[in-house]
Amino acid sequence: MAFDFHSAKRGIILANPHRGYCTQFPENTMPAFQAVLDNGLHTIEIDTAMTADEQFVVIHDPTINRTSNGTGYVEQMTLAEIKQYDFGGYFGEAFKNTPIPELRNVLLWAVENGMGLVLELKQRRNHARCAEVLADLLRETNAIDNVILLGFDHVLINRVKTLLPQTKIQVVTLARYQNQLQAVLGSNADSVCCEYHYVTKEDLIAYKNAGLTTRLFLHSAKPGEIMSTTQRYNEKYGYDAESDILEWLREGLIDMLSHDDIGYLKEMVEKAGKLVY
Repeated sequence: MAFDFHSAKRGIILANPHRGYCTQFPENTMPAFQAVLDNGLHTIEIDTAMTADEQFVVIHDPTINRTSNGTGYVEQMTLAEIKQYDFGGYFGEAFKNTPIPELRNVLLWAVENGMGLVLELKQRRNHARCAEVLADLLRETNAIDNVILLGFDHVLINRVKTLLPQTKIQVVTLARYQNQLQAVLGSNADSVCCEYHYVTKEDLIAYKNAGLTTRLFLHSAKPGEIMSTTQRYNEKYGYDAESDILEWLREGLIDMLSHDDIGYLKEMVEKAGKLVY
């Protein structure tokens, strides 16, 4: 059954943890993904890139340096080279020897468990082959209906959509254009990812009227920071950002709410009086 990302019309907000439950588990690993499901949520934002031997792995950075005990560039390493490293030990002893996930296995897991994936495609070079391999992988795993393909590089994700037209793509908007809706639709978007800094209620209304799904990304606190996300926004702008966001949620303008912490996501959705899924 196809995953329904158009949740706001049903009074439901898709709490969408960023890189899995990454405040409690090593990011972009199966323990982080399984924890999302165990907490009763059904969507995750994850990241992927293609290795030198054309295998897709789940990782955020161009290198493995930050999240493993190895070094090297993902696009310049083979899958076998990457798999020799530990992607959990940096987070804590309990997660030592956690392997990097292969995207194929994550897609199969998502289909089996009815999970929706916001899949961010990160690839600097070899775009044509990257699109071909990813399109084939989505077909082979029957995961196309469980995925929205996300990208800062709208050209790259459209390469996949050209090869596999049923692909749903989500474009990132980190600016406000003169005609915001036209800019988004010009990238063939089915969905749009916004940040509080670059979106207004009017933009969100226009997106929903055009039939797009909407995702609002909330930044996490910096290490050692006591303020919540919305408190930090309040400090930056001098007014009550949380009230804005809650209003957007209540009025059905946001389908997906993203943040690193599941507890914070649930709290925001509950404050808005919506069902969390």
